[in-house]
Amino acid sequence: MSSIFETLLALPGAGRVDAAGVEAFVGKASRCVLFITGDTVQRPEAADVGVVLREVLKGLPAAHDIRVGIVARSEEGAVMKKYGVVVLPALVLLRDGQVVDILARMRDWDVYARAFAKLAAPDAVPA
Repeated sequence: MSSIFETLLALPGAGRVDAAGVEAFVGKASRCVLFITGDTVQRPEAADVGVVLREVLKGLPAAHDIRVGIVARSEEGAVMKKYGVVVLPALVLLRDGQVVDILARMRDWDVYARAFAKLAAPDAVPA
């Protein structure tokens, strides 16, 4: 795993997530992001998405309240099915266990900024 993934795992409350533990992980925080990378050799943009994730979290006043989970490669299929993800890499933004947004592939910065502002807002509404 590249250093950006290690950097994300070092964030407070961050961790690796498997299919069996995803609900428990999501249940421990009102706001959560699941990062499903896919095969990083086939999808090198996953590292770019990781950098954007790190930077967007830095820019949010409530960043310490957003928990990051990196889904184990062997468990990605089950987690993708559970949350309706069809394209990788993907960030699944959750509020109180409900999907607020799914950001697949690399996007423009403003797409991430809007989605994370919505997630961080006190009145975020699930999608």
